[in-house]
Amino acid sequence: MFRIHFETVDLARTTIAQQPDPLWEVLLGLHVLQTDDEPELFGIWRERARARLTALEQELLALAPPVGYSPDFLTPGAAAQGLAPGLSAVAATPTDQLMAELRRLSDDVRLPGWTRRLAAGEPGLMKRLVQGLRSFHRTKIAPQMPTISRAIEPVVAKHKETVTSNGFESLLPELHRSLSWSAPVLSVDMPHIDRDLYLNGRGLRLVPSYFCWKYPMMLLDPTLPPVLVYPVRHESLRAGAVVRRLDRDGAVADLLGKTRARVLKSISVGACSTSELAARAGISLASASEHARVLHDTGLVTTQRTGSSVQHTLNPVGAHVLTGASC
Repeated sequence: MFRIHFETVDLARTTIAQQPDPLWEVLLGLHVLQTDDEPELFGIWRERARARLTALEQELLALAPPVGYSPDFLTPGAAAQGLAPGLSAVAATPTDQLMAELRRLSDDVRLPGWTRRLAAGEPGLMKRLVQGLRSFHRTKIAPQMPTISRAIEPVVAKHKETVTSNGFESLLPELHRSLSWSAPVLSVDMPHIDRDLYLNGRGLRLVPSYFCWKYPMMLLDPTLPPVLVYPVRHESLRAGAVVRRLDRDGAVADLLGKTRARVLKSISVGACSTSELAARAGISLASASEHARVLHDTGLVTTQRTGSSVQHTLNPVGAHVLTGASC
């Protein structure tokens, strides 16, 4: 359990970032790149990114193991102001911090020889590291920003509305299932971690993330500005992933023939029984039942049985298909 201790002033100073932190997305993208988790969300991106890694970008993998510790200096608070200020802060990392954090990392993983020279403050190596971070963001993260923004903006708007209407305590269950609040402590249920962080009037910055997965993330050094990076898991992410997979497999045309597209659009008007669906779509009862079954099996429609009747409703994936695919 990771326990974050609030004082009264910390609640007033807790903020929600509008957008992901660019260097946190770089770090977490490097994590995702080295796993096979969340294939529907990250599979295509991961496949393309792995195939196009430059030598500079490959060197970053040594500093960003997907499990365990990653150095805090890779995600400085200045990155909240944008990529350029963040990279400048990385480049200005004090030598003693570099040495301490790379030594801490070497306890968990075997590091290549160049990291010793980096820890010693060799300017050329720090310049190369910053170039690698900039390159990874430009080629692997920035192209995803339209998708990331579509996923995160409505979630952040909802979180702000929750705080405004119901207060900070009501927000926590929305952020992540691992979070729980028992005043004045915010607990993060995480395996293999038993730590306390005292905010001491600094407040907490809540940062939504597209590439974060499984658990929220925090800095290890308690003296750094406190931040909690939490994963955004909106249905539209999975919906978009389904559409991309269907496009890749050439299955959209098979799935959305004229009749089935009409059936899907008929369900989008509102929940309906099979007989109501048949009437809306102008097809037989048997045909409506079969098309609804296929749409349910492919995850576009939710079908619920009540007694002897069923109700078909459009789910977020189906709605995304209607807006994202030509019918």
